[in-house]
Amino acid sequence: MGIVIRQSFWSTVIAYVGVLVGYFNTLYFRPEFLELGEIGLFTLVTANAMLISPFCTAGMPGTFIKYFPDWADTRTRNQFFTFQVLVILGLNVLIILFGFIGKGWIAAYFSENSPEYVKYLGVTAVVIVVNSLFDMLFSVSRSQMGILVPSFLRDIFLRMGAIVLVAGLAFNWWSFEVAMLGIGVNYVLAMLILLGQLMHTANLRFSFDFSKIDKEWKRKIFDFGWYSMLLALSFAVLTNVSYMQVAATLGDRSNGIFATCFFIGLVVEMPSRNMMKILSPMFSKSMQAGDMEQVKRMYQKGSITMSVFGALLVIGILTNLSDLFAFIPQGSGIAEGFWVVVAVCCAKMALMLFGPSQEILVYSPHYRVTLYFQIGSAIALTLLNIVMIPTWGLTGAGLSYLAAILAHSLMKYVFVWKRFQVSPFTEKHLPLLLLSTIIFLVFWFAPFPFSPVINILVRSALTTLIFVFAVWKMNISPEINQLIRATFEKIRLLK
Repeated sequence: MGIVIRQSFWSTVIAYVGVLVGYFNTLYFRPEFLELGEIGLFTLVTANAMLISPFCTAGMPGTFIKYFPDWADTRTRNQFFTFQVLVILGLNVLIILFGFIGKGWIAAYFSENSPEYVKYLGVTAVVIVVNSLFDMLFSVSRSQMGILVPSFLRDIFLRMGAIVLVAGLAFNWWSFEVAMLGIGVNYVLAMLILLGQLMHTANLRFSFDFSKIDKEWKRKIFDFGWYSMLLALSFAVLTNVSYMQVAATLGDRSNGIFATCFFIGLVVEMPSRNMMKILSPMFSKSMQAGDMEQVKRMYQKGSITMSVFGALLVIGILTNLSDLFAFIPQGSGIAEGFWVVVAVCCAKMALMLFGPSQEILVYSPHYRVTLYFQIGSAIALTLLNIVMIPTWGLTGAGLSYLAAILAHSLMKYVFVWKRFQVSPFTEKHLPLLLLSTIIFLVFWFAPFPFSPVINILVRSALTTLIFVFAVWKMNISPEINQLIRATFEKIRLLK
């Protein structure tokens, strides 16, 4: 277990450092040195690549992890790895060919509001190919119990590379066109570093002897790969399709605003990501044993604990939002996406309120239903954007995302309730919501007459102290109370 604990700890550190780097880049560095339209183009190139990339992997990364234990020796694993890489490359060639044939349609789609994007279709193609290969290498690394290097490359290296590209523009080292091309170079470097690391530490090699890959293995690989691909693709649509639709409908400037505001709201879900890493194996064990009482306890504890963290972050973000816009470069323009931040925060808060429904379904015999729910939500988001972005602009994009996430969460909740007769909600949820609403309203309307930075620091400190004290006194979450007691005990021992 030592390696698991070390990997979990350092991957969590990397994730949070990555968020800090991302916040610095998104909220200060890019708005300081790029126009909002240029930010929109940067985002559009990578978002479109992330949207298409899951299709090009054909689910091979997930398949490698699933069947890794069955490939007893390194030579066999290298055969399967090479076979899967060839499948990925073949699909990439097919997608790029379709892109070349349909270039006129792509140009027409973006011509009115984002005509500059067509110049960088080649960069998008490079990122699609490289990211699909990176995903495959990430899965190889995960199967070897090594997630630190790929996590560092994805969460920190790529973001630092983006900062370097913008810094080059700030110091006139290169033009904006060169910086856009640098996006592809950034991804290529990350992929090559990971490949080199795996070849050195895991003896990863390309083997074109496919003697171990018979028809039965191919059937198993493609059967699971199809499911895995659709799951990843629908998630990619939920995460990235709005960028494409905002750019095509409202233009690059609006997409730059949307990208910045969307990123602000994403911080709400950070605590739940790491909590799910802990809860997932526990749900797997309990579901396998048929211990539904334990599942119910974890479901409810997970929901209330995540909701406490989520509520504190939502209060902190929304009550400080006006001062944040007043502080960051081009804040008056970015403030046009105010309701995008509100919608994303509410969507992420809903996910945390409904708790780990996904984990219950994934580790149950009904795991495939998660795919249907996710596909339905992705389609709903795309259709809602078509209607709501032209009508309400950026606010419409935010509301579409909120509606799709609420629908997704409700479908999972209802299915879990009907099938397993368990619910995440307890008598503690209503007091938490009332408490959060009161604190939010007080600090939303309370005047703070200082500079934006001082306002943010003072308001954040006060809301945190009052919220944490109230949660502790009301005993809303025994786990959080235990954490608070342990923290005070450590402080006492340090004196």
